[in-house]
Amino acid sequence: MDGGNLGKGLMLSVVPYRRMAVLASAVTLAFVGLVGWLAHLQLHFSDDEPMPERSTVSSRTARPGRRGAILDCRGTVLAMSVPTRMVCADPSLIFTQHVTIAKSLAPLLQMKESELLSLISPRVRTNAADGRLITNSYVVLKRKVPIDTWQQVTQAMARLEVKFPGRRIRSSEKLARDALRYRSIFGSDDYLRHYPSGTLAAHVLGYVASAETNTDYGPVFEDRGLTGIELTCDRALAGVHGWAGAGGGVEPKEGLNVVLTVDATIQAIVEDELAAAMKKYSPAGACAIAVRPFTGDILAMASAPTFDPNSPGSGVDGWRNRAISDLTEPGSTFKIVTITTCLEEGILTLEDTVDCEHGRWWHGGAWLHDVHPYGVLPYEKVICKSSNIGTAKAAVRLGPGRLYQAVRNFGFGQRTGIPLPSEAAGVIRPTNQWSKLSITRVPIGQEVSATPLQMVMAMSAIANGGTLMSPRLIDRLEDSEGRVIVQYPASTVRRVASERVCREMVRALKKAVSREGTASAAELESYTVAGKTGTAQKFVDGTYKSGKYYASFIGFFPADRPAVCIVVGIDEPDRRVGYMGGTVAAPVFKAMAERIAAYLHLPPDKPSDVPGTGQSPALAARERVEPAPKVARQ
Repeated sequence: MDGGNLGKGLMLSVVPYRRMAVLASAVTLAFVGLVGWLAHLQLHFSDDEPMPERSTVSSRTARPGRRGAILDCRGTVLAMSVPTRMVCADPSLIFTQHVTIAKSLAPLLQMKESELLSLISPRVRTNAADGRLITNSYVVLKRKVPIDTWQQVTQAMARLEVKFPGRRIRSSEKLARDALRYRSIFGSDDYLRHYPSGTLAAHVLGYVASAETNTDYGPVFEDRGLTGIELTCDRALAGVHGWAGAGGGVEPKEGLNVVLTVDATIQAIVEDELAAAMKKYSPAGACAIAVRPFTGDILAMASAPTFDPNSPGSGVDGWRNRAISDLTEPGSTFKIVTITTCLEEGILTLEDTVDCEHGRWWHGGAWLHDVHPYGVLPYEKVICKSSNIGTAKAAVRLGPGRLYQAVRNFGFGQRTGIPLPSEAAGVIRPTNQWSKLSITRVPIGQEVSATPLQMVMAMSAIANGGTLMSPRLIDRLEDSEGRVIVQYPASTVRRVASERVCREMVRALKKAVSREGTASAAELESYTVAGKTGTAQKFVDGTYKSGKYYASFIGFFPADRPAVCIVVGIDEPDRRVGYMGGTVAAPVFKAMAERIAAYLHLPPDKPSDVPGTGQSPALAARERVEPAPKVARQ
């Protein structure tokens, strides 16, 4: 054999011996570990003495309080905390069975075997106080494990095969086996925040994230609100921690339940029709709000695109609550503020006429146009036809000071105070910053920005007879037994117009929702509707963008006995399908209103029959509405 072959032969001979040496060392260490563990048990516990309870971080263990639920106005559960288990391990009790446990539990916990093995492996460190070597006795394996899965884990551990050297199992070995099976893997209270209806009211509810909090009794994991009601009511919803220990303990206390004014069925209707509008008009986004005009109660608030709070993901655009955070020039819907104020100040009556200049008027150094060329119109038809020129001429007579004050009185340029994060205040510049054009642009909804919520509250003030209400989203806080802890009544902001003027405005707004008005597509068969369309060219980066529009409609019904006021906003609809408020937003309003009226069993104020049935359209629609299913707390 030459030198090269001799070297290869020696190499082949050495490798198996090295592997055997490593394996022997591992077995020896494992055996020593087992013997050491058994010796520890034998020295400290006699055959008749029971093994003490496992000790983790301290003699007391913190227990989280269950987070309160969020309910709709009829008691439907929208958000709840479902009991689960946090699965933990005491690596010091596992001795040589790490691989066996990892293989057994990884499939149940839906974890990688290598990841689980790493977690349950002991970490040896030196005790700073006395220099002794100690190992970790507490590690979290997985949180929010379903109860049935936890039961499978405990059953798997109870069946775990543990072999010891020798034919007879000594008492200390039995103690070690029992500690491994029943105490090395343990569970503690945990909760999973669950939204039973998925995306329903997602922008109102918000979502949570789990975080670790250090207490006097050790760490505790709890959910904290990040957006929506989960954030603004976080302190009320959060439970009070308790603790458990060998000498007793203190039971944790559940958080309060938050009862909203939102009606889950109406919310579902609004979201359903908004989703249909997204599909039909392919806009950048859309939103809608349904309000009770006399109380300010928010019955529904929806934005699209949306998200599922059960798994919110990273879609920032879907998180945005457009109803309260999107600022746009409202366009012609803003004319309700201008004309109402002129009527209140005695500047004009609805019977007074104005020359609309056949659709083209020069003022302040620029032309102002109407969509259609009108001549002389009474102010009732200025509203009905949505004339920019007629409205601007009324504002010129009113003057900048009174117009600005009226805009502020109606709530623009300031937050409504709705208990949701990220509400925008809007913009209305003081008159000393106005240009010569401003007095003709502000009254028609230009040079001013507002949120859909501000617009629907302003229209609701006209609907209810002249009182601006605060939007009411939270009705009350209850404890787990249903006892009312805090009640939130309806709140008045201020009177913005007299009842007489509001009756006049309702008369004109009813004309707008007719065959001669701009909102004929919002007309209902069984109910009179009062409302106003808006089509605003979007102002982006200091200029009006060609082809980009915000289409809106705000209306209430029945017009003379208003039960619901709805705003619909469609952001950048596909122009090939439509972009005007009357052709895009008004039909969406109609679809929502018909179903909501049927669900609320509103008596029709326009009696007419569905051909061939002898049944009113409202009653026919009622059969198509199904209330949202009740969800019980677990």
